Amino acid sequence: MIPPALWVLVPLKNLGRAKERLSGALVALQRRELVEAMARDVIEALQAVPVAPAHIVLVSDDDDVAALAAQYGVALFRPAAAAADPLNAALTEAMRHACAGGAGHVLVMHADLPLARAAQLRGLIGAHLAALEARGAPLATLVTDRAGEGSNCLLSTPPDAVPYRFGAGSRARHHEAARAAGVRCVEHHAAGLDRDIDQPEDLAELVAICQSAENAGGAHTTRLLLRRGSEGNGPTF
Repeated sequence: MIPPALWVLVPLKNLGRAKERLSGALVALQRRELVEAMARDVIEALQAVPVAPAHIVLVSDDDDVAALAAQYGVALFRPAAAAADPLNAALTEAMRHACAGGAGHVLVMHADLPLARAAQLRGLIGAHLAALEARGAPLATLVTDRAGEGSNCLLSTPPDAVPYRFGAGSRARHHEAARAAGVRCVEHHAAGLDRDIDQPEDLAELVAICQSAENAGGAHTTRLLLRRGSEGNGPTF
């Protein structure tokens, strides 16, 4: 059972400036379309868990993201501008907003996880709740990327158990922050949650996955990549 006090924060940059590391494979419009498709797949996976729509919070100051939130009936949080460490500042502000709304657990999930499925998210939440039942709070459960360097998901109880340290090398930085705070930080492994799309080689693998017989990609991402391929506008590698 999904606890009603679970909130999910999904940070999204300005769609027009997202995924610049893919600029060697995709032009700006293609990157924008890909980011939006992946975000749609993430939102729909969360809704299928199910997480209450009001507790799915897109964290962005982009009007296009606001329109996406309105279309899905999920929440939007516009963070204050921050000159230093804007991602973690925005997430910290959004987490405090969630706490004010009654959040007892906060999951941060990145929007570039197009292979994420509701069953995998339920597995992550269930493992976290089981660890809480066994040993109590505070607790942070981390899902790393395939390289073992980043943090694709971070579920915290209480929500402010561990300071956010997203960015380069965030796996080690989150573990260090947890040790400093005296908080248990455990890792959870799920194939669909560890595959973020940051580099051209990630995109090449995603295209292959979406074209495979298993077709494990999210519906919106798969349709986009297959459509672009049929138009002769697919990614070049």
